[in-house]
This record gives sequence, structure tokens and C-alpha cells, in this order.
Amino acid sequence: MTTKLSRTILTAIASALTAVTALFTAGCASSEVSHSVPGFREHDIVGIDISAHNGDIDFDKVRDEGIEFVIIKATEGGTFKDRKFVDNVREARKAGLKVGAYHFFRFDTPGYIQGLNFVNSIHGRQLDLPVAIDIEEFTNPNLQTSRLVMNRVVEMADHLESRGYRVMLYTNKKGHARFIKGQLATYPLWLCSLGSRPDDIDCDLWQATHHGHVSGVEHDVDVNVFTSSRDAWELFSSGALNDTIKTQISR
Repeated sequence: MTTKLSRTILTAIASALTAVTALFTAGCASSEVSHSVPGFREHDIVGIDISAHNGDIDFDKVRDEGIEFVIIKATEGGTFKDRKFVDNVREARKAGLKVGAYHFFRFDTPGYIQGLNFVNSIHGRQLDLPVAIDIEEFTNPNLQTSRLVMNRVVEMADHLESRGYRVMLYTNKKGHARFIKGQLATYPLWLCSLGSRPDDIDCDLWQATHHGHVSGVEHDVDVNVFTSSRDAWELFSSGALNDTIKTQISR
């Protein structure tokens, strides 16, 4: 009698656990993200950033892996233009990816001149994300004061905004402490923080690794995630031009 009762109870518990597991599994399946990038399954919106150094890219394969956006190097300093920028933008758009562009900022060149170079390359190109100014000490001469560098960044950003572009700043944790914190914090931030995202720095895009593996890119590639919701992403990626300027251009 006791054995029968125990078995009945155990059977009921097992059935209940099976039902709960099924519900949990169904819930997980319905909330799965759409990409398959290793190491980033907890993030819904994932993208990459590239330059000519990444070589030829099969953007259809990139898209098929669930990557949603690509930020492409356009220019550097006052004269340098990335040789793959035009082709990369065209092929990424053809594959249906959201597209952004970035400029590597040189500390020793006036911001207005760098703005002219950047606009010359991106003008007339359909971009979805705010255009990015990449500010980092790596490969840059460090004879300039922080104040001079910040003034030149603002000068470049002002030129871009005068042409109707939304501006985003890219930097790492060291650059954030030196140039942005409490000084240039009004711009959207694209932050490089390899391995983990810092709790004390709010950012819109987080560059998490330089060694991502994505189909369609032969070697390691930078992987980035959007840090907010899908609804916020739709607004963030709704066009690189300010709406007021976009309206004027369309007339």
C-alpha cells in the first residue's frame, strides 16, 4: 500500500516536471536570438566592423549567420581613404545589412580637415547608423594635449552635424576617461571593452572582441552588440542623416 502510494506520488511529480520542462523549453525556443555568432547568444542584435584589412567579404554569408549591421572604415586623418569602402558599402547594402561608416581620428590634424575628408567619402551613400569618429591613442602621436584633441574632435563633429549627419564617438576605456567622460558625453557612444562590458560606462554599441568568428569573413573580425532593446534599435538604425536635413535634401 505504501509502495503503491509512493509510486503514484513519484509518477505525478515526474509528470509535473516534464510539463514544466516542456513549457520552459518552448519559452526558450520562442525567445531565441536570430544569429549564430559563438559567444554572443545572450545578445539579440550583433554586428561587425571592418576595413580593407579584412579582405574580401561574403556579405550574404555574414547576413545568413544573423549579423544585422556592419560599420565600415571610410577614412583616416585629412587625406587617407580606405580602398574597400565603396565596395564594402555597396555589397553590404545589397545583402540587406544595416550599414554605418567610421573615420579614424588623427590627433595631429585639424578636425575640420578630417571632417571634409570623411564627408567627401560618405556623401551620397545610404547609411543607417550614426557616423562614427574613432578616437584612440593607438598609432596616434601623443604630443597634443587632451584639450587640443577634444577641441579637434568637436570641430569635426560640428562639421558633420552641419552637413546633417548624426555623430557617434568610438573609443576604449582609456580614451573614455581621457576625452569623453564629463566632456563629450552628449554623443552616442560606441565602446571598446574587450571581454566584458564595464558597469560604470553607458554605451549604445559595445565592441566586445577583436577575434570574432563570422561566416563570410576569412579571418578574425571585431564583433559588436547593440546594448538596448529591439525597439530602440529600430530608432537608432533609422538613418544616418538628421530628419530635418533629410527632409530638406528630398525636396
